[in-house]
Amino acid sequence: MDTASMLEVYRRDRRRLLGFLLSAGGGGGRALDLSRIDLDAVSADYALECVAAGAQFDASEATRRYFDERRYPIMIGSPSGNSYFLLSRPQPSDSPPKEAAPSIGPHAPPPLANSTSAAESRDFFRDAINTSGIGYVTKDDNLADIPPQQVKKVDILSLGLPRLSTELSDDDIRETAYEVLLASLFVSGKMHFSEEKREKKRKFLKGLRTKTEGSNSSPQVEDGYAHILDLIRVQMEISESMDALTKRALRCINLKMVNGQLDVPRISLQLLSSVGKLDFPTERLRVQWQKRQANVLEELLLSSTSLEYDMSETLRIVLSKLKDTEDWVVSVPEGRVEVLTIIERYNTKLSALTKKFDLEDETYHWTHNYHFNFRLYEKLLCSVFDILEDGELVEEADEILETAKLTWPILGITEKLHGIFYAWVLFQKFAQTGEILLLKHASLQIKKLLLHHDIGEIELYTNSFVCSEDACGGDRALSLVDSALLKINVSCRRQLENYHAHFSKKNYLIFEDTLNLALLLVKTPIEDGCEEDIMLNESPEGSTSESKLVHLLIVRSIHAAYKQALISSDGRSETEFKHPLTILANELKLVAEKECTVFSPILTKYYPEAQRVALIFLHMLYGKQLELFLERTDHLENSKEILAASNNFELFIAQKLYSVYGAAGSSFSNYLKPYMDWTPLSAHEKQATSVVEVFRIVEETVDQFFNASLPLDIVHLRSLLIGITSSLQVYLLHMENQQVSGSTLLPSAPVLTRYSESMNPFAKRKLIEPTVPEEKVATKLNNLTVPKLCVKLNTLQFIRDQLDVIEESIKQSWTSVLSAVRLLDYLACIASGKAISENLSSSDESVDELFTLFDDVRMAAVNITDTILNFIGTRTVFWDMRDSLLFSLYRDSVEGARMQIFIPTIDQVLDQVCDLIVDVLRDQVVLRIFQACMEGFIWVLLDGGPSRAFLEADVDLMHQDLAMLKDLFVAEGQGLALDVVEREAKQAQQILDLYMLKADTVIEMLINESDQMSQHLEVTSARRRHVHDAQTLLRVLCHKKDKIASTFLRIQYHLPRSSDYDDIPVKDVSSKIPIFSDMLKRGTSFNWSETGQQSFRVMKKKLQEATWQ
Repeated sequence: MDTASMLEVYRRDRRRLLGFLLSAGGGGGRALDLSRIDLDAVSADYALECVAAGAQFDASEATRRYFDERRYPIMIGSPSGNSYFLLSRPQPSDSPPKEAAPSIGPHAPPPLANSTSAAESRDFFRDAINTSGIGYVTKDDNLADIPPQQVKKVDILSLGLPRLSTELSDDDIRETAYEVLLASLFVSGKMHFSEEKREKKRKFLKGLRTKTEGSNSSPQVEDGYAHILDLIRVQMEISESMDALTKRALRCINLKMVNGQLDVPRISLQLLSSVGKLDFPTERLRVQWQKRQANVLEELLLSSTSLEYDMSETLRIVLSKLKDTEDWVVSVPEGRVEVLTIIERYNTKLSALTKKFDLEDETYHWTHNYHFNFRLYEKLLCSVFDILEDGELVEEADEILETAKLTWPILGITEKLHGIFYAWVLFQKFAQTGEILLLKHASLQIKKLLLHHDIGEIELYTNSFVCSEDACGGDRALSLVDSALLKINVSCRRQLENYHAHFSKKNYLIFEDTLNLALLLVKTPIEDGCEEDIMLNESPEGSTSESKLVHLLIVRSIHAAYKQALISSDGRSETEFKHPLTILANELKLVAEKECTVFSPILTKYYPEAQRVALIFLHMLYGKQLELFLERTDHLENSKEILAASNNFELFIAQKLYSVYGAAGSSFSNYLKPYMDWTPLSAHEKQATSVVEVFRIVEETVDQFFNASLPLDIVHLRSLLIGITSSLQVYLLHMENQQVSGSTLLPSAPVLTRYSESMNPFAKRKLIEPTVPEEKVATKLNNLTVPKLCVKLNTLQFIRDQLDVIEESIKQSWTSVLSAVRLLDYLACIASGKAISENLSSSDESVDELFTLFDDVRMAAVNITDTILNFIGTRTVFWDMRDSLLFSLYRDSVEGARMQIFIPTIDQVLDQVCDLIVDVLRDQVVLRIFQACMEGFIWVLLDGGPSRAFLEADVDLMHQDLAMLKDLFVAEGQGLALDVVEREAKQAQQILDLYMLKADTVIEMLINESDQMSQHLEVTSARRRHVHDAQTLLRVLCHKKDKIASTFLRIQYHLPRSSDYDDIPVKDVSSKIPIFSDMLKRGTSFNWSETGQQSFRVMKKKLQEATWQ
């Protein structure tokens, strides 16, 4: 609940309590007339004294005591006696006291000889607090500096409607709003009295009913409204007696309507003319009720600028009689009727004035008294909140809203105004309770509002209502809709501009919804001409308004958290006996951790650079303080402590930046770009030039680290190792990102066919075109030639070897440093006569644990080496020798395209590799090339396409070719080991053996293995293919020059003839994927077992799916 509403509740409760006390015993034995006493101006202390002493209550003395007490602060009984009050109001922006307050913490140690330097550093730090932020953020930090507990005090959620000119209280507005609701129910026919129906049906009984019977008749409410109306009454805190009184008085409200229109003054006049003194349970209640009605009429009629001077004076006199409750009661009925008649005549004259917008049902009071009507409607909408559960909507909220809409013709509400008022009360209640569901409802209403557009005069009418807003030190006028959206936006912004203070991990959902609402209203003007420029970390040009807002929120919130950390570290330094910069580094690290874990995951959804901006800004703020400290002080007695804390903070910032953005790696990679051309350094030094430059930088860094004249700790050693590790990981990541998958180089499987000789040499054949990789992949392949891949492998091996050298060098240097430190400490202990501390021995285990960081680099280098080794063989055979080997070997006939034709090409590639690769990796590279040759050989045998067909006599020649290829890689004992070659060639040997079998035997094997058909029929490597599986056996039949095999494939699968296709490779063609076309339903000529038939149906289905994929 906001300050204004809470204050009104307190005042109401105070009046009730004082009224009860004074009625019970404040009259000194006589009854007190409280109707003439303003209980708001009565001293509570004086009233309690009168009740306790049984003395006579004096209203004038109570009022004097009340105003006298307000001139002094409220005194609190403090047992310590140390409480005091300031006579002035301190400003947050003022300088702190020059002298420190008395210390209440642990006693500080006695001042040392160099205490002057410590005092100077503290004074410098306090000056830094006063001047912090200069040149960093905005000129005005008021929004960001509001403490969380003060937000509700400064964030006054008021629409800025024109002020009321009368003394109408919040309770008066609420009760009047309920009366307007009842009147709208009567006018709309939703509520009527039962006697009215009897009058229409049995008029002859009218004279038999007494006045008492007529007055006690109960109102009848339409189905669906009775429960809702009673709920609204309870929610608006209207008593049952006043509810019944008002309903009886308004039962003839229809008679007050003029031209079918009703307004609030006519409702008040109807009430005044229908309610008597005896209708109220107490006189005090009657007086309050009558004063409220008089104030309502004065507010709506007397403040009008349309009245002439004489008319205004007459109306003022008449209203003064109505306000005099004593004279009103004792006056004759004719006098009261005359007063009400005069007021009604003036209201009728106002209503007859020309309508401003000429809308249907428009009245004079729609536009001239909107400030009052809108307050009434706002109170009606507040009845959707459960008075017993603060922050909860009642289940019947939708029905209450529909009922409230009945007042639109009276109060001049439109659909858009209803939407903005409902969003406004929802957001107000959220600001009071923090209930996230209310915020979600408010956001939904605002979304609907922004999509809603009125037409013509309705839009002009809606935008005509003016509210005043405080901006740039003065007032400015806004439309009501803009004012509400602005206030909601400002309220969200005030919390978001210091989100570290207002939000945490517990309420991060509220933070996200508040941010969403602020972004939804990002185009709402915030104090035109007052939006300050950000002097640092400006958002990038071309960014969206949403990202600019998030950028602004991050900078202001980080700056606010930084200022709070400055103040906190200054205060804690004297009690914890640490330098403020040490504490500041720890405080800012906590801020950075909270930023990365709680806020950045949400902010990056709208601004990808959110975390980077926050961390870099924290780094710059702390760096500025550290730089100023080092410039202004000559005493470095705390330098080790400060540098350790600073390093810990900066290391955390760097790790977060690298883990998310790779920021350090990006600059490092840019520096190395000129060196990364992947050419060998020399004929003997076969690694890349770039890696030599990397280790040159590492070695220089290590030398500078150990040669610096600064005290070293294990923390600093850890930072050094992390820096080296990060740099090498960036380098390795760059190498890894240049690779492509070897699967992109494999040719697509051609169409499955059955062997058949061409009967018509002039028949047109279907062309099978090979696929080519995408342009992006092709571009990468140009930089992945076999020589460059060899240099990369050499470079990775160089990194692993050189890393061992660097590790040993650092360990030796660190041992020397520790030896010197131990010697100095030993001599100091001997000179001072102290016992030698056992802590002087260093922990070798902890140092060894630090060097495990290098293991991550070694593992990354091994993984990338495996990736390149797997790729280099595939690149050599399936890409570089695609045309010369894969698409030419055994084409059309085995005798005309033997392996011996292609052996020189393979031999030339091996010679090139052996010249470029280091000896440690030579056998691994050659082995991968041999494995790729075996895969290519198997691809020719099984996926060679329609141009490959083999006789049994051809198998002997292919056995000879395989033996020739194996001899090439064995190289008479100078190459690969014989057992390794035989193991890798075993599968190709087994497939050749299948071609030696008769077609009937292969068909029988296919029947037995058909239930093991793979899920897809795409090309697979030899390492993943089984010799006797259904895929292999099927392809053997497709490539056999055998009539039985061809007949089987034709009948069972209706495979097309091989003579119908031409798979001559065509270069520079667009990428197309061959499909298994012309597939038909299989026949049933062969006798299969039931299992065999079911398995072949599955195989047939897979073939068809592969065909039309």
